[in-house]
Amino acid sequence: MYVNLFPRKQLRATKKSVLVLGLFLGVGGAYAVLRELLWQTAFRPYWAMASVLIVLIGLLCLAVATDFIRLKDAYFSMTPERVSYRLAVWGREHFLLWKDVQALQVTKHWVSFILHNGEIKKLRLGLIQNPEIAHHVSRSIHLAALEKGLPVNDVLPSAPEPSLQV
Repeated sequence: MYVNLFPRKQLRATKKSVLVLGLFLGVGGAYAVLRELLWQTAFRPYWAMASVLIVLIGLLCLAVATDFIRLKDAYFSMTPERVSYRLAVWGREHFLLWKDVQALQVTKHWVSFILHNGEIKKLRLGLIQNPEIAHHVSRSIHLAALEKGLPVNDVLPSAPEPSLQV
C-alpha cells in the first residue's frame, strides 16, 4: 500500500505561495541593500547584513518554488515486511520492520510502534493534512498489526477459531 500524503494540487499551491514570498523578500531585500549602500549617508553594517540575509532567504524561497531545490514526497508505504513513511516534504524518512515491532498503541492523534528494544516510534496522524487519509492510514496499520498477531492498545488479537459448519 502506498499513499501520497501531499497531493500534487496542494504542492502546486504551496509552491506558488513560496514563489510569491520569495519574490517579496528578494525585491524588498534588494531595495534595502541598495538603500544602505547608495542612499544612506552613514553606512550601517548590521542593517546591510540584515538586508543581504533577507535577499538570501528570498533566493532560497525562489529556488524551492522553481524546483531548483527539490522537495521530497510525503508518503506512507506499508508492505508485509516493513512500514516506511515521510510525513512532511522537509522531514526525515522513517523505516520500521514488522519483525522489530512488539506492540502498537493507536489513538486518534498518533500511532506508536513499540519496538523489541524498548524504543518507541510515533507516527503523528496530525501531520497528514487530509483527515480521511489519516484515518485510512491508522486503520490500515491497525489491521496489519492484527494480521501479524501484535497486541494493539494492550489487547492481544484473538486466536482464529474454525468457523462453524452447518
